[in-house]
Amino acid sequence: MKLFAGAFACLLLLSMPAGANEADTYVAMVALADKGNAEAQYHVGMMHNNGIGTPQDPRQAFAWFQKSTAANDPLGAYKLGCYYDGQGAGIVESNSDEALKYKLIAAKAGYALAQHDVAGLYERQGNSEEALKWWRMAGDQGYPRALYRVSMAYSAGKGVPKDLSLSYAYFKLSKLAPAKNVDEYAARLSRPEREKAEKLVSEWRPQPTALTLKASRGVAAAEALLKAATN
Repeated sequence: MKLFAGAFACLLLLSMPAGANEADTYVAMVALADKGNAEAQYHVGMMHNNGIGTPQDPRQAFAWFQKSTAANDPLGAYKLGCYYDGQGAGIVESNSDEALKYKLIAAKAGYALAQHDVAGLYERQGNSEEALKWWRMAGDQGYPRALYRVSMAYSAGKGVPKDLSLSYAYFKLSKLAPAKNVDEYAARLSRPEREKAEKLVSEWRPQPTALTLKASRGVAAAEALLKAATN
């Protein structure tokens, strides 16, 4: 579960390693982005988004995310969706339909955080079955909040038949609750239900996609892109 620790997935590019010249990195990334490289356009957007190597400028970030999305970069599309989902206050009006449209691009490409967000947008629409489908996908990759939402769905029988054994299994896998709460939940189950759940937990392994792993690399992915471009 360490893959998803913290809020890195929302930012992806947080800071450069000690000793790196952020301004030079920014200049090099812009040069690559100006050649039409979609991933570089995304990273330039993130650098403007977070103020790395250049002053923080959400408006510029939004423009670069638009370029990256137009060039078919799924992470750029995700960030564009984030701006329509409330992050772009003062730049673009919140629009849940546009947020879903762009986040779906990244979700379909396999990005776990996008899948989780898409599930939430469908849930807000009252589409529990579609929400659960995307929470399952994100949960299969090991995203804790998605695993928790799958647990809640089985607990309430929302979008799926009620199953406390599966609910407990996903609750435990999410690792979001204190051990005391997990033990209290287990006490509510019959012995066969607990055995079924514990078997699922012991055999379960997260299966992150290539895109999710790439997103988790953050700065390293940006550095690798520049290195590849100069070779």
